[in-house]
Amino acid sequence: MKRSNIHPILLLLLVIVNAVVPALAQEQAPADQPKALLWEITGQGLKQPSYLFGTIHAICPENYFLSPAVKEKLSKAERLSLEVDMDAPNFMAELQQAAVLPSGTTLRSFFSEADYKLLSSHFKQTLEINLDQLERMKPFMLHSMLLSQLTECQAVSYEQSLMEIAQTQGKEVIGLETVGEQLSAIDEMPANVQAAMLTKMINNMEEARQTYRTMVKLYLQQDLSGLDALSRKEYNNEEYHLYEQAFLVNRNKRWIPVMEREARIEPTFFAVGAGHLTGENGLLELLRKRGYTVTPVQ
Repeated sequence: MKRSNIHPILLLLLVIVNAVVPALAQEQAPADQPKALLWEITGQGLKQPSYLFGTIHAICPENYFLSPAVKEKLSKAERLSLEVDMDAPNFMAELQQAAVLPSGTTLRSFFSEADYKLLSSHFKQTLEINLDQLERMKPFMLHSMLLSQLTECQAVSYEQSLMEIAQTQGKEVIGLETVGEQLSAIDEMPANVQAAMLTKMINNMEEARQTYRTMVKLYLQQDLSGLDALSRKEYNNEEYHLYEQAFLVNRNKRWIPVMEREARIEPTFFAVGAGHLTGENGLLELLRKRGYTVTPVQ
């Protein structure tokens, strides 16, 4: 894999799907997890262990930290697997297609007159962008332009860093799903709900920033249970629960046989959003149900 930079739209998908959507969370509180982001996978006939690491997809450089244990286990693995296969031949085409609304549909049609005026004013004042130029964009995609306003920095990505390390070590980089598979889950969220999320973020930017700062703090404390609890607290609108199956449960269940297959081929270092690890339908529990031993690595 030669690509050295994560495409901005892909970073957006990772951030929204795994920082916002895990907030659609299980109604039952998950069991407490040990404070760990890195887990060893053994058993079920695996000749060597594989590893599962929970990432945060956008973090300010001063908060970025990659532990010696993560570096060591990545060096021992034969491959790195991220969520998305970024080496697929149609990778860029699918990303570009994902950003565009169906023919005959415009961005304006998903907003009330007042909300569209708010959105237009915000983009003009903060980004010097005329919203009329973005009329064919899906509301979801406009979040990418606001990412730096949320993080208040030029965020870096754990995926980016892990890719660079793996490439330096001559490792193959693969994906648990194609970008098309990830986008199919995103497209299950109606555009009017995407629009509502965007309007809510602009209307409550300082609150969104505080939630993000809390999320980063919990992540750096390796507190998976705390992250899950924050998600359930911050996003409790019933309509969001409709999409839990698509964004979390279905994707996790689809990933498990892929993880099993790849771990049997050769030791693999899996890196996915930390929100995918916890809960009854999280990857840790799903792997245990399949008979694997999943052990925290400090």
